[in-house]
Amino acid sequence: MERSHWVAFAGTLLMIAGLFDLLNGFVAILDHGYYETVADHGNRLLIFNYTAWGWIWVLVGIAQILASVGVLAGSRAARRTGIVLASLCLVGQMMFLPTFPWWSLATMAISVLVIFGLLAEPRHVPSMRI
Repeated sequence: MERSHWVAFAGTLLMIAGLFDLLNGFVAILDHGYYETVADHGNRLLIFNYTAWGWIWVLVGIAQILASVGVLAGSRAARRTGIVLASLCLVGQMMFLPTFPWWSLATMAISVLVIFGLLAEPRHVPSMRI
């Protein structure tokens, strides 16, 4: 079965996004002071329980890594799961925009590319829609 290069690209980016989310989660769990930093404009993250927030990101990161392995193996269910997880990551990163704009925008861009790569229908492969 021939697969799309976009799907392979999206699977790889999904794994990278999962690693980024693991990093976010472990930082929130181990170093509460890092996310309590107030930006120049007085904006602050809307997180009240950093440990819970960190575990949420760790779980999302692990799920993204597992979904990326499934995507690279050719599973349709993993592609659907990857789309949902990348969407959750995209929305979750909006909370980081006020204090960590460049990190947030980079992670959001990766999520958008993952969603596009998993939704794009390859022209050279018939009936490969999700």
